[in-house]
Amino acid sequence: MKIDSKMKVYSKEDFIRVRDFLKRTYSYFQRPYNWTIERWNFSISMARIINGVSLDEWESQIALWEQDQEIMGVVNTEGEAAGEAFFQIAHEFLSEDLLQEMFAFCEARLGKKENSKRVIYLRIPHGNQRLEQLALTRGYIRQPKNEPVAELELDRVFPVELPSGFTFKYGDQVTHLDKSKAHALAFGYFDKSLYRERSPIGYQHMSETPDYRPDLDIYLISPLNEIAAFATMWYDQHNRIGILEPVGTIPAYRRMGLGRASIMQLVTQVQQAGGFKVYVGSGQDFYLRLGFRARELYSVWVKEVE
Repeated sequence: MKIDSKMKVYSKEDFIRVRDFLKRTYSYFQRPYNWTIERWNFSISMARIINGVSLDEWESQIALWEQDQEIMGVVNTEGEAAGEAFFQIAHEFLSEDLLQEMFAFCEARLGKKENSKRVIYLRIPHGNQRLEQLALTRGYIRQPKNEPVAELELDRVFPVELPSGFTFKYGDQVTHLDKSKAHALAFGYFDKSLYRERSPIGYQHMSETPDYRPDLDIYLISPLNEIAAFATMWYDQHNRIGILEPVGTIPAYRRMGLGRASIMQLVTQVQQAGGFKVYVGSGQDFYLRLGFRARELYSVWVKEVE
């Protein structure tokens, strides 16, 4: 017997419901298959604000599919106005009708204008052959590059080694302005005034998200009282996992082990809280040298819409 799932336009009251859905689906898949909680919190705050996306626009690009008031699927963007689209699904056995509706919403609402076309950059969870086949039949083209995630098992002691004169401060001990300056320097946009103006607002909004914890938002302070490196951890207590976002080191302080020290401090705190694994949305060699193992998370599929 077919059980219908109905589409619901996103409203502000759905933020926590989607967050809880992401926790529940991590428990089901036992790995990052959909987003984990850090990305949902970061998307509505830092990602959206730095990229100049209004809250109304961000909300208009989200749809939910429900069955007996339980979320079965979500389509959403990152909040970066880059044509990105993501499918979040409750399990691998959703009906084809529901999946086709998700594609249809994506093609009607998402994407970005490139020349005379609207282009959609859809992420499909690695290994979901049903979604990949549907994408092919709807005219999507798979890109050669996949997006990774890396994981660290918390099965040993993680020493924290600080150079002489460097100290830690936590999120409630550092201003949003100082955080934003460090972020801009670490990620190379300090010379862009528009981004500098948005970044403090992004940090303020990030601090107001439901899963932000100042005790897991760490800043490594130099002997000159400057932020030299930083890292923010999000802790999903239900699944006992931590997720790093963002992590950065100011160029003048690189190659001093400061990024490692910041991460190891937060990893130790998660371990002490009962966590057994930490993730980061990157496959960079830096994380692999710290003991993370990279795996594929998403394949990227592109479609041009008239």
